[in-house]
Amino acid sequence: MEQLTHLEEMVERDMQILRTHLRRMAKLVLKQLEDAVTAFTEGNRSLGYMVVLKDHRIDVLEDRIDRLCQEFLVRHMPVSEQLRFVVAVVKVNSEMERIGDYAEAIARRAAKIKDAKAIPERERILEMSRLATEMLSHAVESFLGGDADMAMRTLDSDRRVDQMNSDLFESITRNGSDHQDLHVRFTLLGVINRIERVADRACNIAEDAIYVARGQVMRHFPRSDTRVLFLSDLNACRSQMAEGIARKLAPVNFSFSSAGSSPTVLDNKKTVEFMAKQGIDISRQRIKTLEDTGKLEDFNVVVTLSNKAEEACPVIPYHVVQLNWDIPDPSKMSGSIEEIEKAYRDVFDRLHSRIKDLTQGLLGAEDGEETE
Repeated sequence: MEQLTHLEEMVERDMQILRTHLRRMAKLVLKQLEDAVTAFTEGNRSLGYMVVLKDHRIDVLEDRIDRLCQEFLVRHMPVSEQLRFVVAVVKVNSEMERIGDYAEAIARRAAKIKDAKAIPERERILEMSRLATEMLSHAVESFLGGDADMAMRTLDSDRRVDQMNSDLFESITRNGSDHQDLHVRFTLLGVINRIERVADRACNIAEDAIYVARGQVMRHFPRSDTRVLFLSDLNACRSQMAEGIARKLAPVNFSFSSAGSSPTVLDNKKTVEFMAKQGIDISRQRIKTLEDTGKLEDFNVVVTLSNKAEEACPVIPYHVVQLNWDIPDPSKMSGSIEEIEKAYRDVFDRLHSRIKDLTQGLLGAEDGEETE
């Protein structure tokens, strides 16, 4: 085993100091988060006040870690793995400070519902909180221990938190029985939103852990496919065209489906022939019902292609983006061959333009910085 030089020993010592402070920060943030959720779910106003008053400790520790990182950069002028580590520490430090802010926000809400008769969905909120807290703990451990595999497992848990968030939103937003109950439900929405954001921040830390361990920037790789559903009346023409165009235009991390609110068995031979002339083969696409495509909450975007389809569409979960493009059905066009061909061409061009804009917008949302 090679003996470290004096300079290498100094670098390793200072990196260990950063790890120690970051671990202390994580321990404090995790305790704040656990106490905040406990204060809220148990109506413990005193514990909530304690969380609020202790938030300044996180701010002080954040400043100290930032200063240590700046001193490390000046003193050692690191490169390669050491530079990646210090840059990532700065980012992880900021992520944990924001999670501390979420804990404080949850604690402040504890005082608002202290006298509530009951907290709807208390156990499921606790379950969601436990999973988000576990994700944060594993993300920090993977960062400090250089365990990229643990970090990847942390990313895999995010979908479960998102599903819990969606289910809780649907349950909590059902009509309340009185004014007080409505106030409690609005407060609960703020809490589950903060818990969901904790899980997102944990994923950011896990991505930084992978960056340090492997040099791989995970933000360039979406955690899951972006799923888009095109819904029309019959799923015999417009939505089939949209699905075919989208599959050709979008990158591999997009998944497209089409369905009909009242699907038909009518022959769409003309549509298949027209699309083939555009270099898009939709002959293998089949007509589908909404049930065939799965649950609406599994999609990121639902695009209805007519006002009728929009009216017939079931209630869209709050986290799913719903768009309505009222586009005429060219298969119902009558007239000369040239007129029918023009109707198809006009619809194709409109779909192509809008789908291109949509996919570019979704890609921008993946890559862009978060705003709050």
